[in-house]
Amino acid sequence: MESIEIKNKIIKSFNENINSHAFLFVTNNIDECYKEIKDIVKIVNCPSGGNDDCKICHTIESETNPDYIVIKTEEKEIKKDIIEMLMDNFKTMPLMNKYKIYTIVEANKLNASSANKLLKFLEEPESNIVGFYITDNLQSVLPTIKSRCEIINYRFGADNILSVLNITEEDYGNYFDTAAQLIGLLEDSPKYKLMAETKSLKEKERYEILNIFELIRKIYIIKFENVVNKEYNNLNYVKILLDVVGCDDINLLSKRIKCLDEIISDMQCNVNKELVINKFFLIWEWYYEDMWS
Repeated sequence: MESIEIKNKIIKSFNENINSHAFLFVTNNIDECYKEIKDIVKIVNCPSGGNDDCKICHTIESETNPDYIVIKTEEKEIKKDIIEMLMDNFKTMPLMNKYKIYTIVEANKLNASSANKLLKFLEEPESNIVGFYITDNLQSVLPTIKSRCEIINYRFGADNILSVLNITEEDYGNYFDTAAQLIGLLEDSPKYKLMAETKSLKEKERYEILNIFELIRKIYIIKFENVVNKEYNNLNYVKILLDVVGCDDINLLSKRIKCLDEIISDMQCNVNKELVINKFFLIWEWYYEDMWS
């Protein structure tokens, strides 16, 4: 879905009073995404639908609106005291707007303490409080935030990460984080640590495991293609995929893809999923050892 369509869909949800209370925007351009969110905030609060000449829109644009708070920092973390200030401000009813809205830029900077403080907004949402979270690094956003937000993939440019992976927004939100974390373990962990990961993976439904393996395979293929012909080097929105896989060795990447092909085939053939997962970790390690023997 194009970004303009996503934007209009969100605005429509406000008009129909079926909007989410929290949106997590995953983007390849934080500054441009923030501008788009600010437009949404104007439109859903402005009596004339986003007229910059009105007082409400002017104060939202200048970030002086008492019902609109933007949290962003140059520090490494967004700390709990900033969130406490936000919550204190939002104890009262809106003064100017229809909604009290907060935007957290670089939501991946929320630490555990500040994220836990936000849970009141996320778990007990009030109808007139809405949060917009922005990140260019979904895997670094704490699970307590991700699991309670509607995830929106909002990309800029002719293509986006969804088209590269050939998946839907829903599948990206459901599986990318798990796939990226598993790749991190596969790239850096010894066999005993990989085997310890089987428990959480085995608890998932077969179709979920299959989707995760297929997504991992796509990411390795993209990395392989980029090592061979550099076709993604100038595409910023693919950088997150290239960074997930640390290996640049063509032979090893090829073996990894072959391993994933074998495991996906086994999983599709309805072989016992626990046996398939055990086999996956064993042959993954074997391929690595074989490569350097």
